[in-house]
Amino acid sequence: MSMRSVAIACQGGGTHAAFSWGVLDEILRTEKQWDSDARPERFDVCAITGTSAGALCALMVWYGFAPKTNLPGSGSLDEAVATLDRFWEGFAARELVEIMHNKISVAALEAKEKGMPLPAVNPYGIVDDVILAQLTMLGARKEYVDFQAMLGNACPDFETVDWAQVRMRAMVGASEVRSGAETVFDTRKNQEERNIKTPISASAEHRWRRRLPFSLEGVAASGTLPTVREAEEIGDGRYWDGLYSQNPPVRELLAGTPKPEIPDEIWILRINPQNIDREPTTAEAIKDRENELMGNLSLNKELDFINIANHWMDKYPDLANDKKKVAVRTIKMRHQTAETLRMPSKFDRSADHMNELRQEGVEVAREWLGRWPDGAGTYPDDAGY
Repeated sequence: MSMRSVAIACQGGGTHAAFSWGVLDEILRTEKQWDSDARPERFDVCAITGTSAGALCALMVWYGFAPKTNLPGSGSLDEAVATLDRFWEGFAARELVEIMHNKISVAALEAKEKGMPLPAVNPYGIVDDVILAQLTMLGARKEYVDFQAMLGNACPDFETVDWAQVRMRAMVGASEVRSGAETVFDTRKNQEERNIKTPISASAEHRWRRRLPFSLEGVAASGTLPTVREAEEIGDGRYWDGLYSQNPPVRELLAGTPKPEIPDEIWILRINPQNIDREPTTAEAIKDRENELMGNLSLNKELDFINIANHWMDKYPDLANDKKKVAVRTIKMRHQTAETLRMPSKFDRSADHMNELRQEGVEVAREWLGRWPDGAGTYPDDAGY
């Protein structure tokens, strides 16, 4: 029997991450089924990382697996699936005022994409607060309009997590505004501060990198688009979306991490297309492509270095006794889907839109897992279309 430890890294990209929701559902259900069948080739999800909407996916999976001291017997694969499903179903616009607000918002973004000048809303001003307050008065759920309420509602027992029993590692990426520091909020840091695990090598952190304890505030920071929401204040830092630094975090899975904790494989859930068929020619399409490039290029640099390290270990095996080769693989949307999605759809919280992406994620993951491991491909050959 061959059991491979796997870390899953979830890109951000607004509600397009509903695709990752479907992929994760299928991966977790398959892991359970293959364990039950005692399949010769199996995998164990040992870590999950994410940025922005990908951080929401990572949080929900990790939280479902995490044991809680006030809930005996809690923490399981089934709970991870249920938590993930419940979050995304609740994230969708459900009440009438939410559905109307969502339709108006998407229509406005589509008009802006076509060149119509629209006024910008300053997230630091009073107008945004007034709009959100009015939505609440008209019947919108608090978790629809308030990011922190949404996370607290999805993870009500976060403060009772039994860190001594936590086995899965989770990390989410954010960007510290003033120092420019690449930041990860890491569950291993929580365990280090409680003397459950020995601190990892100091080489994983320096002036331009921060590694902080995992928290709901850290997840909120990872999804803080500066044009939509004020910077998240945590300690002495002010944080924006992790897209600007890592989309999603990968380096920390290896840097300074003890060899037994390094995964055998890293699966990238890529929702920002590596390549596109046509050059964007409108201002909004150009901005959207800039957003995709910003995340993909930084990610590719991290993945390329893993491939270089793997090559060195093959070339100089005598010097690699304390090192570990890591296979990197990509799971991505179908080409046709990636080509038809546009920037406004990243903000579309309609249930139909997200369920369509979820279903595609389930189907793509099912087909991909049917080819894993030998026929699943590896990065960089599997990253593009």
